[in-house]
Amino acid sequence: MKVWRPHSANNSATSSCYLTSSRKVFTAEKKMGILQVNRKLLPVKVHYFLYNGALAGVIAFISVYAKQLGISAGALGFIFASVSSFAVISRPLLGSLVDHFQRLKLVLVCLVLINIAADLVMNFIPQPASIPVNTINNSLICHQNISYNIRLRTDICEWNINFCDGDCIYSCHRCKFNRTTCTYNSQTLSNSKLISNESQNCIQQILANCNDSIMEHCTEWMKDSNDGSITPENPLLQLCTVTVLTVLMYICMGSLASLSDAACYNALGDRRDLYGKQRMWGTMGWGSFAFIAGYLNQLTTGSSSKYNFSAGFFMSIVLFLIDLLVISKLKLENTKKSKHIFKDVGNLISKPSIILFLLRVLSVGIFRGMSSYYVFWYLRTLNASQMVLGCASAVLCFLGELPFFFLSGWIIRKIGHMNAFIVSFSSYGIKFLSYSYIVNPWWSLLIEVLQGPCYGCLYAAMTSYAKIISPVGTEATVQGLASGTLEGLGVASGCLLGGYGFQNFGGRKTFFWTGMIAFVLAIVNCVINIVSFYRRTGRTDEIPELKISLKAQKCDPSPGDIITS
Repeated sequence: MKVWRPHSANNSATSSCYLTSSRKVFTAEKKMGILQVNRKLLPVKVHYFLYNGALAGVIAFISVYAKQLGISAGALGFIFASVSSFAVISRPLLGSLVDHFQRLKLVLVCLVLINIAADLVMNFIPQPASIPVNTINNSLICHQNISYNIRLRTDICEWNINFCDGDCIYSCHRCKFNRTTCTYNSQTLSNSKLISNESQNCIQQILANCNDSIMEHCTEWMKDSNDGSITPENPLLQLCTVTVLTVLMYICMGSLASLSDAACYNALGDRRDLYGKQRMWGTMGWGSFAFIAGYLNQLTTGSSSKYNFSAGFFMSIVLFLIDLLVISKLKLENTKKSKHIFKDVGNLISKPSIILFLLRVLSVGIFRGMSSYYVFWYLRTLNASQMVLGCASAVLCFLGELPFFFLSGWIIRKIGHMNAFIVSFSSYGIKFLSYSYIVNPWWSLLIEVLQGPCYGCLYAAMTSYAKIISPVGTEATVQGLASGTLEGLGVASGCLLGGYGFQNFGGRKTFFWTGMIAFVLAIVNCVINIVSFYRRTGRTDEIPELKISLKAQKCDPSPGDIITS
């Protein structure tokens, strides 16, 4: 029986694209039925499940946690950009060390232990002391027998400003008042205007016309914030502690991701088409435990206006400890060593086609950075609860990434590696534009389904392509390079741009223009793919896999693609 396998980078261009699959994996799969699981790959699946589930308890909520500690959007963007920049160096560096010393398990264990320590300390960062402010009270009378008492900060509010100016609104809480129209105190807000008499909450009508910066202050859940005090912005202790711990966590997280992928491909042998079916267990872990963490955090928070994230942190630590046992059970084989790792990788990335590949990865990383770290921030400005955030993470994983990881091998064979980037750019465009228009945070559950074409299929295509083009003995290094470009340099740039946009233009405008740029990149990459396809026709001096990917050559899959995982 024959299965499709892309050429090795060292094979001649005349090699056949039909080769015998890895004997060990193939033999194990041949004996299995439809519902049976390959035991050789079971530890890989469990590792992905536990490792991503552990990250979900902390990473999924870290931007909201930092916001509660008084860290601004701009400062948070700088932090994430800084730590992501470290990943550009740490991922390929650790990958090259693994390639040289062949100690993949030991490095994985060390990274998990460091992550446990960072999570534990992060949980005990103290809340900054509140500072008093002078305030005055006004009332906002709304539809449906509901009104809001508004508290204005006199130190930044002037008598002649309009309702939507910056941080003029300090807090508001719901109260009962029987009126049918929206009115304002004309003496206090002289430039305000009457909101139309539509059958919806007046507060939503007002906030829809306001800059995002006041949404996070004027919402129902801040009903306890009427004591005339606020959290200082960017307190030194909290800012420094969060920065240091986030650096450690993200270096470990990033290196764990790329090295786990290297371990997965090591276990798969020549069956690279089964990668998505292993990686989807990580998506299941993230979705399951992000939802559980959100629910547990909601329970421990109770009626307090300050969220309690301890449950998520402790859940993460427990999962990491179990994962240590699973890592010890991974069955990995030593790969061939490269005598000149950096020279081989340097020769590889000097090729124009590989440079273009890395630029595409960088662009997707920018969109991923803005999506990963500012969507939850944006939803909080729309009064999203912990439950909404947890549900959004679950939808993102189970209805978004999971199906696309499962079908990634089939999709890549149909459209090719490079066309997966066009799908990703187009999907990010729809996602960001949709967020720029919503008012109700529950709409995020529908939007997050797009995470599948945005990231699920793209990530499988990226890692598969990196495995194909990597010279012998540099597999972990090249995986680290691709992953570092995506999650390091790309995410860092996205964090900086997102922080600047949220700080100066608000979330709506930032997401709107990001979506437009994503559509432009989709069109540009479509043109590049068409031109590249015709230029490469009939040429054999390039890496054979590039030609195969561009043509999206269809080869008959083995039955194992359908009945095994």
